Parts: sequence; structure tokens; C-alpha cells
Amino acid sequence: MLIACVWNLATFAQITPARLEQFISDDKFMRKVEIKHPAQVIMFYARFNNKTAWIQKENAANLNIFLDILKLSVNKGLREGDYPFNYILSFRNGTIGLQNKEDSLETEVRITDAAIHFYNDIAYGNTLPTLEYIGLDYIPACRDIPALLADYVSKNLLQLLLTHLSPAFPEVTVMENKIRRFHKVMTDTTFREVIITSSKVSGTNKPLILKLYQLGIIDTVNIKMSDSLLKQKLKEAQRQFNLLADAVLRSTTLQDLNIPLSVRLQQLNLSVNYYRWLYCLIQNQSVIVVNIPAAWLKVYRNTEIILEMRMIVGKKTTPTFTLTSTVNEVILYPYWHVPNSIATKELLPAIKRNPAYVDAGNYQVLNMAGKIVNPYSVNWHGLSTKYFPYIIRQSTGCDNALGLIKLNFYNPFGAYLHDTPTKELFMLNKRFFSHGCMRMEKPMELGYLVLKNNQIAIDTLEQKGCLRNQSPITVPADENMPVIVWYNPAGVDSTGRVLFYEDVYGKFDWTKIK
Repeated sequence: MLIACVWNLATFAQITPARLEQFISDDKFMRKVEIKHPAQVIMFYARFNNKTAWIQKENAANLNIFLDILKLSVNKGLREGDYPFNYILSFRNGTIGLQNKEDSLETEVRITDAAIHFYNDIAYGNTLPTLEYIGLDYIPACRDIPALLADYVSKNLLQLLLTHLSPAFPEVTVMENKIRRFHKVMTDTTFREVIITSSKVSGTNKPLILKLYQLGIIDTVNIKMSDSLLKQKLKEAQRQFNLLADAVLRSTTLQDLNIPLSVRLQQLNLSVNYYRWLYCLIQNQSVIVVNIPAAWLKVYRNTEIILEMRMIVGKKTTPTFTLTSTVNEVILYPYWHVPNSIATKELLPAIKRNPAYVDAGNYQVLNMAGKIVNPYSVNWHGLSTKYFPYIIRQSTGCDNALGLIKLNFYNPFGAYLHDTPTKELFMLNKRFFSHGCMRMEKPMELGYLVLKNNQIAIDTLEQKGCLRNQSPITVPADENMPVIVWYNPAGVDSTGRVLFYEDVYGKFDWTKIK
């Protein structure tokens, strides 16, 4: 129940904008309690006709609803400690006293700020993806949180706002369901983390059965399961871990099964908030998203996946960088300008042994003025990683490392999306082979999307195939698609299955992540 002395503060029924702004900007108040969204708090009260929303007797229903909603935060992949739940609960229960109008105003504003903070996190996520280059001017803001909060509170519909603001994103829905399941399992008094040591796939391997239950692959541990059914369930676990689904408990499968459920929960918590962050960007435009640990590309438009494909991304020693940018042009029959590190460390030793390696690999040697020089006129043995005044480029043809098409977008790493002649590598589950660039399984299909008004260029490219020594052709993009390259530890496949990815670059220390 609310505190009676607050109900009697009739003169507090109106909050003037000037008084509210003065209160929030007061240094003494800011030292006492941090308001995270002061501008949005002011916008809320302007929309709410400068009335109280939480602390008066007539506000009790909305306050109770908000407290109930805050209890759901952990099941949404949010951090319960980010919101002053105990403070609000203590006010509601009458265990904190409001002595004067200043106390009352402080409580009112703190609850509003908590609500705005919570609904911002629901709509946009509480964690930004870690990006090594930011080439997009993007901050998610496609919903007016203060106005929506004010409207739903004033209409006594607050219980519906959570659903309204939750991104209509299949990934978010599926991950929230899995998070809820994990919390249910982990809060059970009998829960314990499981270590599987036996490689037997049979009903005698109790730790295996318990772990499959914890992961939500089987519904109960209190069932006698045939070995054939258990193998089917183990295959499902292997699919979730992006492993060969052969029902064999080899070391890689045991390693993934023995990752604590608490870590899997953290992976989901981080990932679901990444997808919330992405949601506004994909409204009314196509967006390319490359997930490095998944070695996978998806093109989203209005939450629909309009194209997806396997990718080959950087090795651990030559990682693909995370970034945001915009595809601005397509290169047909691209040259491959060999990066200096590859030219000097990988090609130079072979050329020193036999200069014919240049012609055999369809390479050309350029001086620093960009002129082609005869490879047999170069003193290769006088060159090294420290002294190499040449550029090596690979001409067009079936063996060109970039294939037939390349998608350019500005970034400081020299990264791009491109075709590849080594298609067989896409059949592997682990596809970390490149020097940092990103090879596409279906380059022509993405080319069609980017060149939607000039698709004849892709048609012609496919008809002619790989032409040797063809000059590159640059075609401006018809749709300047944003591209996101992120490092997301989890995902959802086209069947609605949650996937957990290997931290191939060792970026996460789950013991330090909240």
C-alpha cells in the first residue's frame, strides 16, 4: 500500500516543467541519486500533463503492474540490478518514509527514470555490440519511449507496453524463451552444473541425460530412453553447437556439453540485446549482417531474412574485424591486390625459389608508380619483409582469389565481401581460413540485391564466367546497404533452433561479464 502522507499532498498533484527540470539538474539531487535519462523524464511529464504517475493513491495499479514487469527482467536477458526494484518495492510497501514534497518528487522521478530505463533496454538492448570501426551514424531510436510510457500509463494499459516495445524479431522471441527455460532450470533447488566424462551414448550415462534436460533438448530426466532416441537427442545438441551431428561423444562434443549452463545463459543474454540493438536499423531497408563466430551472413529487411549464406572469415591469427559501414559499389572481375604481409611472407619465398610462380598464379608485379614490371627483371633475393617496393596483384580469371565479384564498403582494415574459387570450404562447419576478408557462398545473389536496378550486370557476369585478364568493372550500388560485421556468441537458424558458437577469437571472459 502507498504511504498516506503522500496521498495528502494535494499541492503536489501538478509538477511544473520548470520545477521538474530544476530538480533534475540540482547537483545535490544528482549526487544523491543518478537519473540516467533526464531529458526523457522531462518529455514524459510534458506528455503526462505534468501530473504524478506513480506515488499518489490513484496510481497504485500502474505501480503494481510496473513492479510485476520488473520481476521479468532476468527472463528478458536484462540485468535485474540495473533497475531500483527494491527501492520501488520499499516505497510501495511503506517501508521508506517520504517526509516532504522534495522526497515525494525524488521518488516520483526515480520511478519514472527506472521505467524509461527498463523500456529503453527492452526496445533497444542494454549492451552495444563491440565494434572496431563505426561507419554508420546509427543509434536505435525508432520508438518514442517517453510518449508511449505516458500514453499507456494514462490509459491504464501499462501491462501491454512490454509486448508493444519488444522487437518483433524471431531471434528475440526464440532467445527469450530459451533464457526463460534456463532460469527455470537454474533456480530449481536440485540444479547443479554437470560434467560429462563418459563417451557412452546410452541410458547409463546419467550426466549426459541431465545435461540434455538442462539444455531443453529433453523434457524430463525421469524417463527411460532408448539408445537410438538418446542418439537423436545428442545430434540435436551437436546441431546447437554447430558440430557434426553424428551422435558420437568425441572431445569437441564433450567440450561444448561441459560448458556451464550459466555461460550459455550469458551468451543468450548478450545476443538477445545485440538483436534488440539491430531492430531499428532493419526497418524499411535491407541490412547485411555477418556474424563472425557463426561464419554466416544474413540479409534482413523488416525482421525477414531475405538472403542467408555460409561465409569464410578470418583465422584466429588474422581475424576479421567487427565494423559497421555501407556497401557503395560492386566490382565485377576484381583484381586482388595482395596485402603486403601476404606478399612478403607467403608469396615472396615461393617467387625466390622460382620467379615463374608469378605467371603460374596469374599475378602481376607493379612498381610503386603502378606500372607492370617484368618479374624476371626483379632481384627477388634482394627483397624482404622490410624492403619490398612492389605491389603484387592477381589478375582476373578462374583462379582469382576474389572470384568474379567484390562488394566494397569503406573501412580502415581493407576488408570487403567477395566471391571465391575455393567453394569446397563452405562444406565445413568451421570456416575460419581467410586473412580477414569475408568470402561469400552466394555472391551473385547478394549482387542482385545491391544492384537491383542493374541486375543485367550480374546476368552478364554469370553468362561470361571467369575471363582471364579482363579489366575490372565498377558498378555503383543501387541500394547502399548498411553492413554490420559483429561478433555475436549465439544465434537462431531458419528452423527456430538456438545456436551457440565457439568463441574462436577468445574475445569473451564470461567470468567478468555481468
